[in-house]
This record gives sequence, structure tokens and C-alpha cells, in this order.
Amino acid sequence: MKVSLVRPVKENNFITTLNITLIANRNLKKMEARAGEAIKKISLRRLTRLLLMLMRKKWSECKN
Repeated sequence: MKVSLVRPVKENNFITTLNITLIANRNLKKMEARAGEAIKKISLRRLTRLLLMLMRKKWSECKN
């Protein structure tokens, strides 16, 4: 076990061999929050686009 300034961190030999840095839990939570916001924005845009398409389709059916 390697002790950092903030908290103890377990080192996985495979990860250290691959030279991959460990991600602190605090940073991981921040990244998850950012990803969640991005997913919300994308899904809202797609839903809005879908609703507009459906409304246009209904309007075109009503005109005919």
C-alpha cells in the first residue's frame, strides 16, 4: 500500500506496469457529474428534435 498526502491508495501492479495513473475519488465524482450534465443536454436536444418532428408530421397530416 502506498500512502499519499490525502489518503492511502492501493496500487495495482498491473495498472502500475501499464503506467496508468490512479484517479482520486474526488476527481472521479467531478468527472461523473460533468458526464451526467453532458448526457442530460444531449438527451434533451434529441427529445426536442423528436418532438418537433412529430409535431410537424401531425400538422402535415391535419393539412391533408
